[in-house]
Amino acid sequence: MSIRLRLLLSYIGMAAVPVVIIGVMSILVIYLLGYKDLRDFFEENKGKTDRQQVLLGELWYVLHQDSDKLLEAPYVKDLDNRLESVGSGFVVTLPGDRLYVSKLAQDNGVPRTWFSEHKNVSEDRIVNGFSYKVVTVDFKSSDGTPAEAALIYRKDEIAVVWRPLAAIAPLLIFAFVSMFMTYIVSRSITRPLSTLRDAALSLKEGNLEPVPLPRSRNEIGEVGIAFEEMRLRLKATIMQMQQYEENRKMLLSHISHDLKTPITAIKGYVEGIMEGVANTPEKQEKYMRTIYSKADGMNRLIDELFLYSKLDLHKEEFHFLNMDLRAFLRHYMEDQQFEMEKKGIELQVKTGAAALLVQADAEKLSRVLGNMLDNSAKYMNVDKAALGKSSCIMVNLDAVDGFARLTLEDNGPGIEQQDLPYLFDHFYRAELSRSSETGGSGLGLAIVRQIVEEHGGRVSATNRPQGGASFEILLPLANGLRREDSR
Repeated sequence: MSIRLRLLLSYIGMAAVPVVIIGVMSILVIYLLGYKDLRDFFEENKGKTDRQQVLLGELWYVLHQDSDKLLEAPYVKDLDNRLESVGSGFVVTLPGDRLYVSKLAQDNGVPRTWFSEHKNVSEDRIVNGFSYKVVTVDFKSSDGTPAEAALIYRKDEIAVVWRPLAAIAPLLIFAFVSMFMTYIVSRSITRPLSTLRDAALSLKEGNLEPVPLPRSRNEIGEVGIAFEEMRLRLKATIMQMQQYEENRKMLLSHISHDLKTPITAIKGYVEGIMEGVANTPEKQEKYMRTIYSKADGMNRLIDELFLYSKLDLHKEEFHFLNMDLRAFLRHYMEDQQFEMEKKGIELQVKTGAAALLVQADAEKLSRVLGNMLDNSAKYMNVDKAALGKSSCIMVNLDAVDGFARLTLEDNGPGIEQQDLPYLFDHFYRAELSRSSETGGSGLGLAIVRQIVEEHGGRVSATNRPQGGASFEILLPLANGLRREDSR
């Protein structure tokens, strides 16, 4: 329930509930007074005052005009009953210093105390907690004897002591209901807010672990859900920043190592030339070629490092165009055929006859194929003598489940099982290729993964059962729409 609706219902409740309670209490009081329902109560009390006046007028007439009727027991008893039904009564002196006391007068005090010295004057009295009107009347009996009578009628059915309470009861009920409902509604709001405050303070102190949050289905519950999403995102962001920091440290460490080794070698060869160790033209040429090779390796490392950094930060620009991957692959492999033959590697390519359209950046895709061919060539060259067989790289292209699948396999030594999960991590190099001569920068396959994922594809590596490594690239087939630039 929303807070707005809850507050609206509480306002309605604060106005309606007291009215209902007062109504129920009134009905209960009426029932306790002997009435069956409200209709009986209002019907009986509708002309009560008028009936009181009529009956007391009748008694007044009897006192002054026909006092002998007061000696008739049936009449007096009947009159007493009729007066009692309307909350009235009387006390009359009779011959022989006797008194006739009606039921109402007898039940509410000493009979003679009803008489007053003030004659024919209405007086207010409070007897046994009830308010009465009393009129003392002088009259003469039939034999001329002076007598007096007290005419009594009760003003209302509620005791005087209850009148203030009856007046303030609605206010008390209204105040109680208002306070109770305000407490309930405010508690349903303040408790979740307190929980959110504690969670915010905990987050402020750096605690990113889950904390109990409001589960109510209202605006506060929605804030709690948003807060939890914020906490999860913040935690993920911090973990990502920590990972970036670890990557940065690792990056600096590997850069330092991979740059220091060739720089040390270059420095050594330059010192050899300066000190005359290379004292023949042949040695000088060899030294210079080595220096050039080391410098060229450093330049390639810096290029790969720069490219990887831009890919990792998503700053490298991609130009995606619809292209036939089959024609592109055949053309690229024809260009690489000669280079592989110079390295003693046979390159076999199977592309099929059907065109496979993908959205790709041709330049970046060429970088992917080049890095993978270089990686396979390095592994096979290291172990070529031990294998005792010719080196071969097999490239196959087909389609599967809406993807163009490019498979590159070699018959090299394969990949250690423990290295497979980390093969595409940056600066990861299998133990076989640790040497600076063949190990490369450790960024080649990491760049492959970055570029493939930017194309919406994925790359994986396994070992062939018959020996050697197998790399698989999946690229989504194009839907026929041209995408100029994704960034």
